[in-house]
Amino acid sequence: MPDDKEKTPTWGIKACPLHYPLIVAHRGDVCSAPENTMPAFRNASEAEADAIELYVRLTQDEQLVVFHDWSLKRTSNGDEYVNHYTLKELRSLDVGSWFGPVFQGEHPPTLDQVFESLPRDYLVNVEMKVVVKRIKLIAQRVAETIARHCRWGSTLVASFNPVALNHLRKMDPRIHRGYTWARHHPYPINARCFSPIVQAHWYDPAHDTYDPRLYRRFYGQGRRMLAWDIDFGSDLELMASARRDAVVTDNLAASVQQKRELLPTAV
Repeated sequence: MPDDKEKTPTWGIKACPLHYPLIVAHRGDVCSAPENTMPAFRNASEAEADAIELYVRLTQDEQLVVFHDWSLKRTSNGDEYVNHYTLKELRSLDVGSWFGPVFQGEHPPTLDQVFESLPRDYLVNVEMKVVVKRIKLIAQRVAETIARHCRWGSTLVASFNPVALNHLRKMDPRIHRGYTWARHHPYPINARCFSPIVQAHWYDPAHDTYDPRLYRRFYGQGRRMLAWDIDFGSDLELMASARRDAVVTDNLAASVQQKRELLPTAV
């Protein structure tokens, strides 16, 4: 059994091999820096997050940019939508000032930049934000970027869209796939017509979708489970007892501190 004190350098772990789940910083360390920016990702790594989660979209000129929302308005000084801008235009936007003046002039990164800034074995969870007309293209761009950086083991690619994940599986089966779902999403995980084409390694439910019976079935299939800390009251021991393999958190410092306190009892 791996020692929790060591980073696990691959998403290909067996179901629930650790005493405590891997801690995944949602959009980076969002308490210390603006979400989905290089400072947030670097801070998460330095704060001992086991992994970061980020989001990629396609630009007007069909390049990948790290950005969560469809609209630019909430976290940048741009307006309209991400796919209305070229990558060069997006890279000129300020995505830091809304968080604080010290981050003024921070630009949205590319997936290449994120990979280049972190050790090759550092775990990254990339969620593809899919626009219907370019489902296959975004999967292709993500697969190409992972291959360019030789990050097959350290990258988990997730999506709500099973068609995008199916394209990814066919393009490069070495990439670990995560299927995400929500209560009212058009692509629910329990739809039998979708699950077989995804062949997900990980299931990544949105928060407030905890279902112990469904999770037991996934474990029986040898799948890994990524959950949200708020589904378990941010109780790491409870998450471990429920056999969660990884947990996504917006409160990284508290999760890391709790894991530090619990580790001596787990050895």
